[in-house]
Amino acid sequence: MSSKVGQAFFRAVRPLYCTNPSWRERVRSDRQYLGIERSLQRAWAKGAGLIDEEFERPMIAVVNTCQEFSPENIHLRQVGEAVKAGIRMAGGTPCEFNTFHVTDSETFASVGMHYVLPSRDLVADMIELMVEGHRFDAMVLIGSGDKVMPGMAMAAARLDLPSIMLYGGPTRAGIYKNRRVFLETVYDGVGEHLLGKLSREDLKGLEDNHFPFAGACDTATSGNTAGIYTEALGLALPNSGTLPAGSNYQLRAAKYTGMRIMELVKDDLRPSRILTREAFENAMRVGMAVGGSTNMVLHMIAMAKEAGVEVDFGTWDRLSRETPTLVTLAPSGPWGVTDLGDAGGVPAVMKALGSLIHPHAETVSGKTAGELVRDAEIANADCIRGRRDPVEPEGSIYILKGSLAPGGAVVKASGVAREMWKAVLPARVFEDEEGAIEALRNGGIGPGTCLVIRNEGTKGGPGMREMLGATSALMGAGLGNSCALVTDGRFSGATHGPAIGYVTPEAARGGSIALVEDGDPVRIDLPERRLELEVAPEVLAERRRKLPTRPARITRGYLKHYAEHVAPASEGAVMPR
Repeated sequence: MSSKVGQAFFRAVRPLYCTNPSWRERVRSDRQYLGIERSLQRAWAKGAGLIDEEFERPMIAVVNTCQEFSPENIHLRQVGEAVKAGIRMAGGTPCEFNTFHVTDSETFASVGMHYVLPSRDLVADMIELMVEGHRFDAMVLIGSGDKVMPGMAMAAARLDLPSIMLYGGPTRAGIYKNRRVFLETVYDGVGEHLLGKLSREDLKGLEDNHFPFAGACDTATSGNTAGIYTEALGLALPNSGTLPAGSNYQLRAAKYTGMRIMELVKDDLRPSRILTREAFENAMRVGMAVGGSTNMVLHMIAMAKEAGVEVDFGTWDRLSRETPTLVTLAPSGPWGVTDLGDAGGVPAVMKALGSLIHPHAETVSGKTAGELVRDAEIANADCIRGRRDPVEPEGSIYILKGSLAPGGAVVKASGVAREMWKAVLPARVFEDEEGAIEALRNGGIGPGTCLVIRNEGTKGGPGMREMLGATSALMGAGLGNSCALVTDGRFSGATHGPAIGYVTPEAARGGSIALVEDGDPVRIDLPERRLELEVAPEVLAERRRKLPTRPARITRGYLKHYAEHVAPASEGAVMPR
């Protein structure tokens, strides 16, 4: 982080002390822990080391995803300690507990990936149960990972207590043989090795040098995208979404975050004032302007539902047509997320978007989006382009519709080579991701093919796995500019190439994708936002009549319950409440 950007960050987050004397009346933990009749509650908490004076202060939940086997989380114990120090300095009592992170990158192309998306709603539920059960007064939500961050935001919207988020942060890319090593570098390297294009020694070199420090990979992963859009939503302090993980900048920001939550309690600034339609549109525009992950489509719909705001595929389509792409983060371009932070971060992107940003949206900083934009500085105009000289005139996320996706499908257009923007390709159908990966690695897929992977949606998966294994095998096979991949599953932020996901309705809900057969022509037209299955309607009707009923893949445990109740991707893949 440059010194100028660092100074701007600390100016922006300086606590704004309030003068409202009635704030103490809203401290609900007083009714949980104070008074003669609450002696047992105090006795129990004293058993954990609390003292009388701590019960007389607002009790702040510090929700942390620290765990010991994920680089995005390993450093969060120290970050949590800094947050708690800030809370104590500002007169509060921090009460820390952990939630969990089912780590995407450790579950790709495996059974474990079925459990990743379902974890999002469980994170929200766990926070609700703990915070409401203990009657905490406010929340600081420290998270890393694509499902944890929206799950935390969903909890903030649902509980509507003063809340502030802090993202775990990226780490700078590793270096191996003068090559920057991103997540997709390693995963594509597996395919390159299996095809004899990369030695085992060099693959291990990429593996060993991927992470120089703790933090998320320095690319537009879904987790880093979440750090960016939660800041743009107004739920995190300015510039905090791109701070390097575990850096002194992040630790100092953590203390300010802890201090600031006490001001939110005193000012009674709640998520319901922040999570407005204007805030969601700001966040969606910023996410598209930086070429963020397609997963944000799913999560923004889910978070908006909790906030009582209507966001759907149509909202994304409208904003995408109006919002330019201004930053090419890896894997679509040369810039890392830490580079974006050095260039001015989220406030600078909002400044570059100019009049497209709603200026009156409130934020946890106590300043409006317009005030943050006014104070922002674009420190690197090569990284953050202006609206007059955009990377692309439209946003990175396209919503496609047509006979193959009547309810819509999603593609990250910024990751698709121009020669694949308009194509008609014969289908090669697979009933799961593993089948497609095996065919690619065995040389069974030729150029000019549209791989169709179905039964990977929210219900049919169940759990809507990310297809990074298949896309990486495609890229590793050298087919990224001549083949497409269409699926009712979803994609990682590290995905690049012509990958079209979230096809709705999914196969398990009777969607057209269930009717595709090998050789069927699939027409992709990104400029027109179309995805067509060019097969006569009467032929499809006959196939539907003969369509067999597929047995459920998983018939026990949480995923059985999930498959029976989860909403489609176009509705945010939320569980009913």
